[in-house]
Amino acid sequence: MSQPKKTKCSAFFTTESDLHMMLGKLNTCDPNIRFTVETPDTGGFLPFLNARVRISHGSKQIIWYKKPQSKKVMLHSRSSHPLYIKANMIRNLINTKGRICNQDHPEVEEKITRILNENGYTTTEPRSWRPFFAPAGIPLVLPYVNEENAKNVNRIVRTANLPIKLVFKPPPNLKSLLTSTRIYEDKCGRNNCMYCTEQKICHLRGTVYLMICQGCGKKYVGETSRPLHKRLDEHMRALRNPTSYPNSSFSRHRTLHHTYDDPPRMKVTILHRSQEAPLERKVLEALEIKRLSPEINNKDEMMDALRLIR
Repeated sequence: MSQPKKTKCSAFFTTESDLHMMLGKLNTCDPNIRFTVETPDTGGFLPFLNARVRISHGSKQIIWYKKPQSKKVMLHSRSSHPLYIKANMIRNLINTKGRICNQDHPEVEEKITRILNENGYTTTEPRSWRPFFAPAGIPLVLPYVNEENAKNVNRIVRTANLPIKLVFKPPPNLKSLLTSTRIYEDKCGRNNCMYCTEQKICHLRGTVYLMICQGCGKKYVGETSRPLHKRLDEHMRALRNPTSYPNSSFSRHRTLHHTYDDPPRMKVTILHRSQEAPLERKVLEALEIKRLSPEINNKDEMMDALRLIR
């Protein structure tokens, strides 16, 4: 049996009699749908979206409003985001309040101050900055590490006057790491898929992955923007037919370590996923190569990757 759902709609009526008449008509349309009315609070204000409205002596009074069920959570001052993003967020909050309110109200000022204080912000004016933005420049998306590194990169790009638009992408938060709108399924739909042994991974795009040889335990780290199974199939073809792929790391691995054996199986682990920016994938791949020291990667691959983080 499906559970009842609550949907909130907003409408204004000029008189209370019109309201009750319309409410009665609506509630007779369907026995499974029930409409209710939100009444003004003790101050005469009626919540409407992100505002509270009342009519006093023939004039409208509108003040900023945040729903009680809201957790009053915003980007915390200690969050790993560039300072200019936090400054813009506070500025937008105050500007939104200014656009909505048609009069000053102490309660609104007190509530906004409390929300900012609870999220670690003070009255000290920060020395904010903006990333370099060249007109008609090419966007360059870089992972945000910390404020000092971001400022140094911004200063170098500004000094060189490069034709780019700098964008610093914050790291993923716990919600994006621990939840997904596309939950893994037990089976991927491909016949006898050798990669989806524990969870569905073969159709993922923008991944940094680890392959471990089940025959000798040696490792390989790679990255791809394509569906993962297409890149893994290329590796496996080189492993099965080393003479046809003389430049592949996997043909070299088969020739040196499994010359007279059947092609070994490979265990695949996703190290990073949903990385759409090529540079970010390359940087993450380089960091994983430095951390894991994979033996199957050839020296040229490793040198090219590690050059990005030196």
